Amino acid sequence: MTLTWCVRSISFTTMSSLKTIIAGTLVLLAASPLMAQTASEKNKKPNILFIITDDHAYQTLGTSKQDSPVALPNFNKLAKQGMVFDRSYCANSLCGPSRACILTGRHSHMNGFVFNGQHPLDGSQPTYPKMLQKAGYQTALFGKWHLESNPTGFDTWEIFPGQGSYYNPDFIIPKPDGKGRQTKRFPGYATDVVTDKSIQWLENRDKDKPFLLVVGHKAPHRAWCPALRHLGKVNTSKLTPPANFHDDYANRPEFLKKNQQTVARHMAIYSDLKVLKDQVPEEMRKSIVSPGYGWDLGELGRMTPEERKKWTDYYAKRTKSLVDGMKSGKLKDPKAFAEWKWHAYMEDYLGCLLSVDDSIGRLMKYLDKEGISKDTLVIYCGDQGFYMGEHGMYDKRWIFEESLRMPLIMKWPGKIPAGTRNNTMVQNIDYAPTIVSAAGADTPENMNTFQGISLLPTAFTNKKPDQWRDAIYYCFYENPGEHNAPRHDGIRTDRYTLSYIWTSDEWMLFDMQKDPMQMKNVINDPAYKTTAEQLKKRYQELRKTYKVPENCPGGKGTPIPKFDATW
Repeated sequence: MTLTWCVRSISFTTMSSLKTIIAGTLVLLAASPLMAQTASEKNKKPNILFIITDDHAYQTLGTSKQDSPVALPNFNKLAKQGMVFDRSYCANSLCGPSRACILTGRHSHMNGFVFNGQHPLDGSQPTYPKMLQKAGYQTALFGKWHLESNPTGFDTWEIFPGQGSYYNPDFIIPKPDGKGRQTKRFPGYATDVVTDKSIQWLENRDKDKPFLLVVGHKAPHRAWCPALRHLGKVNTSKLTPPANFHDDYANRPEFLKKNQQTVARHMAIYSDLKVLKDQVPEEMRKSIVSPGYGWDLGELGRMTPEERKKWTDYYAKRTKSLVDGMKSGKLKDPKAFAEWKWHAYMEDYLGCLLSVDDSIGRLMKYLDKEGISKDTLVIYCGDQGFYMGEHGMYDKRWIFEESLRMPLIMKWPGKIPAGTRNNTMVQNIDYAPTIVSAAGADTPENMNTFQGISLLPTAFTNKKPDQWRDAIYYCFYENPGEHNAPRHDGIRTDRYTLSYIWTSDEWMLFDMQKDPMQMKNVINDPAYKTTAEQLKKRYQELRKTYKVPENCPGGKGTPIPKFDATW
């Protein structure tokens, strides 16, 4: 009765206001789950899929007409859905050291892993997977590790011994009781096996937790052995070697002439180029093999009889083309023979990339099938650059652009603008802080361990942030070494590459705007005197900023310091 009276006593205006309030309240109540869900989604930690290949040259990334000597549809699709970083550089162009820089976000002299084979990586130091573990992530690593120690920071890991093998690869895995490790062989092609293991882990993970998955491919590392299904799939007949393929190394430091990674003189005729020794006339063998470069291919011993027959049948055709060319005289000219080698090299190298493209397709399809693509940050990178015959070379190591610059693609739907190319100067020491920031684990304690910078500000806007770096620092230590590249360090700015060769006490300066192929050293050119002085000053400033020891990387004959991992 009282309630009725109260309602009847309310004026029409008041009643209308009350109805408005009630309606508004009902709308808010109905929307509250959606609002909560939106807030929850906003704060949701992304999954992180980090794909790392070995020795992938940016000239073969497959994302545009400029970098696609062979069709790589899944790389192309990834680029269209994400962002390609056109100026990502490595800190030390060698597999293990580069991976240590990626893992720790610090330069080689700070993480202690300066070249392969010196000593295992100190696994007790801060790394991005450890930080993500503490932030509630489940973490896994499959494939190439190459840091000579057991991985730390990963709940699950299965890694190749050393470089790993292409065919029927071995994996080092923890023993079931957690005490020690064991080696097991798995049938199949390495890229496929790593992808299988990665997807199986994704299927069996705790799907209520975010994940970090590192997929480490061997391809396209030397000796460039494609999957058997890809033999004959790459036609290089329309490709031509780089314009400086027959580089005579004039106008540059004398030590460059001593390099031992040329296509013409230093590729192993049997293992690198797959020439079948028993099908080459004995009297011809000495004329086609550079002294010390006739190694046999160990991968053959890993194949089943059926696999080996298919492989041998295919490479018999290449061997015949070489033998016929030598007999006819077409390949007796050193330049013609070098170009024949280059075509063989490119066919196998690009053939290895076809399997990586397949892998990316499978992984992206899995994310789509599970409905988690929009919640996953995908990062693809090579571990440094690689020569596709530039300067007549293969491999990496030197500060030349082809080995210094490395592939990087990032995809994060709704966060990173799709189909964009980023021209900001970044470095592989930036990848760890980027991952940690994306995961929301960017506490001062974590971020202060890094020498790199999170790429999220430039990735989200596709603009160079204020106060960004004006140069990157590079340092290479491995001399003496397999390819006789010198110990050297230097800097890369927007326009210039400056380097000091410690092994031979020589300087290099290249104007990348006027001389992008780095054919003329202008360090002593009077026109560049002021520029050289300014760059040398900046070089010393960066050495100080990054706490580079005074005698580092050291001159000829100087023992390499056994750096402690300090941070």
